[in-house]
Amino acid sequence: MSHSNLARPASHAADSLRQAKLQSGRPESAVDLWLGQQLRQLRKQQGRSLADVAHACGISLGLLSQIERGLSSVSVKILHLLAREFHVSVNSLLRNAEHTQLEDGGRVARAGTHRYIDLSEKGISKEMYTPPACRSMDLCRATIEPGGSTGNELFVTGQGEQIGVVVKGVLELWVGDRVVLLNEGDSFCYASSTPRRWRNPGSQTTEVIWAISNITQVAGGDTQQAP
Repeated sequence: MSHSNLARPASHAADSLRQAKLQSGRPESAVDLWLGQQLRQLRKQQGRSLADVAHACGISLGLLSQIERGLSSVSVKILHLLAREFHVSVNSLLRNAEHTQLEDGGRVARAGTHRYIDLSEKGISKEMYTPPACRSMDLCRATIEPGGSTGNELFVTGQGEQIGVVVKGVLELWVGDRVVLLNEGDSFCYASSTPRRWRNPGSQTTEVIWAISNITQVAGGDTQQAP
């Protein structure tokens, strides 16, 4: 059997996996997710629509929407176009999307090098503690301002499980059609595929630590990292 014949199934499997990610709404990678969130935040801060920015950059509205949701990796060319359009540097976009220092083979992440997500429009910020060598878990701290929330719509994120503990304040957690109020010291868990939303109903800042398993099954019984 020729090498070309062997390559076709692998390529088909990769295409199928890519399409499955788009349909499921799962980000391509953590870096794509962080870049997309930064780009969306910049667009919202500048009061611009998806259509406006996409037209200015000469790309399709659908592609820009996928980039903002982390469902499509952004090319170097498009990243430069978007940075120019938002009047920011490419380095400033990448600063929070890549680890700036690798130590002990990526098994150690020092304070000050953790990736950071600022979702000020939702009153939420996240600091990702996961060292780059970790392949099956993510660890993050979410800071939620009073009234901050993920929104009124339920959402899901891939497969695996999530465990959280409220280290400060209160958290209102909706899982499906049930709601529970969690106080400092309370812990919780749910499958990542479970529809959910959460908010801070209190008058003080809430902080939550999340541990997230990020392994999903792909063709052939292998595993691939998913946020």
